[in-house]
Amino acid sequence: MSKTRILLGSALALSLAAFMSAVTKPRPFVAKPGEVAVSKSGAVRIEARPSHTAVHENGGELFAEYTVTLQGEAAKADFSPNAVAPGGFDQAISLALVLDTSGSMSGSKMEDARKAAHRLVDLLTERDELALVTFGTELTVAERRHISPESRASFHAAIDALQAAGSTNISGGLEAGWNALRGAPGARRLMLVSDGQPTVGLITEGELAALSGRVHDDAITVTALGVGADIDGALMIHLSERGGGMYGYLKDAGTLEEILGREVTAARSAIARNVELEFDTQHFRVAEVPGRHLDWKNGRAVLHLADLRPNTPTRVLVRLESLRADVGTAARLGAVVNWRPLEGAPQRSEVDFSVAVVEDERTVTASRDEAVFSRGIGAVGSLKLVAAAAAWERGDTVGASNLLDNARALFGMSADALAGQSEVDDVRRTFGSASAGQRKEMTRKLEKKKLTNFGRENEGY
Repeated sequence: MSKTRILLGSALALSLAAFMSAVTKPRPFVAKPGEVAVSKSGAVRIEARPSHTAVHENGGELFAEYTVTLQGEAAKADFSPNAVAPGGFDQAISLALVLDTSGSMSGSKMEDARKAAHRLVDLLTERDELALVTFGTELTVAERRHISPESRASFHAAIDALQAAGSTNISGGLEAGWNALRGAPGARRLMLVSDGQPTVGLITEGELAALSGRVHDDAITVTALGVGADIDGALMIHLSERGGGMYGYLKDAGTLEEILGREVTAARSAIARNVELEFDTQHFRVAEVPGRHLDWKNGRAVLHLADLRPNTPTRVLVRLESLRADVGTAARLGAVVNWRPLEGAPQRSEVDFSVAVVEDERTVTASRDEAVFSRGIGAVGSLKLVAAAAAWERGDTVGASNLLDNARALFGMSADALAGQSEVDDVRRTFGSASAGQRKEMTRKLEKKKLTNFGRENEGY
């Protein structure tokens, strides 16, 4: 009898434990199509929206769209009064204009560059500081000085004396600009202007992007402005991305004056710096971030975003691969935005979303948010278009054709992205009949145009 009671008691206890476990076990969060997860605190607001709210137990692909916005009113509370002028965001700035004066800048390019540099000097106020760096084979530096009537006259004289000669030493210019801004007050910004490809110093994209990153890690923003169709567009985009600044493709130097003016405005209002979007990928693998470069830090995937200006959103599209998981559980993806203000401690905002793990592929398909999915498809397809244009530019017509075929197939995966197939046909037709010079210019324009599809519409000129 005693033994029977013990067994019955044990069975009852086990049953009760199982019941309590079922009752108290949190139910997995299952987002509805179109639902947006939002960060709960912080001056930077993060919105996260998955393309699917369910994934298959054996894994699968989906997109996630992140929108990162510095909220104007909230941001004011996080900065010292000296950093923000009354009535809005209007910071004192320290600039280094790093100007290519290699031989290819001779003629009208040099004349336009002088005109733009003169205009930049006149736009700055006596709160600001400026250094002027020029690079060809040789480097020249007009040291950083507060703007005053005397320093203005000195900078104007140095600009008038600029002459184009020699090779293209972009890394030397970046390092000289970095040195010129060390210890500078206010918002620090290095503006690189070049019309060519590096020929001396560091010349590979990876080396130069790493250098731009080191400058940025020193709380200096790097903007990269390319003039003329001979620039390495991919390099200049990478430099600006890793440097937290803006990218601009200028068909000719005549528009440089306007762009430098806009750059001054951006420098005064970009108050969140060293912005990094970091992913907790316990249940997912970050497969691709179209139009951006993925880095890794402490085992986590990290993206470097441009400096944030109040109420100007940055959008990021991420292609994810879900890992194998048990049916009935929830796969979670967390994200953190880390950033630094002009003054004060580093800041962070967090957001996460979860999707259900299911066994039926039809449930996965039914959970699709067509708007996010089509934007993801559009971004990946646009990446193929840009790669095809670059292949055509270097004479690889077979590779270009294959990439265009891939892009066309991708656009066909979503009804909302079908218009991309017409663009594929246009690229195939126009590049096929264009001269080598025309292909260069069309490639640069396509690179710039596709920044919007990559979510970088507020990161370029």
